[in-house]
Amino acid sequence: MAKSQFSCATFFALLICFLLLVPNKMPMAEASFCKRLAKNWSGDCSSDRCYNYCKYTEHVYSGECNWNGNGQHRYYACYCVYNC
Repeated sequence: MAKSQFSCATFFALLICFLLLVPNKMPMAEASFCKRLAKNWSGDCSSDRCYNYCKYTEHVYSGECNWNGNGQHRYYACYCVYNC
């Protein structure tokens, strides 16, 4: 009788340890974001203005300033970030 109680307790203790060690991560769909040049943006790019323009005019997720162009013709441009 004592041996069966011991083995039952051992079994449950090992089961709990196993369940705690197994990763409990459910696969989640991660959001992927894409960027495109702001449609009607003009002037110098500042982060706050770009964010507000994209968010409230183009109705996208966010806006950010990034370098655009090649060589000596590089400039800071407003890019709108949206869900792909």
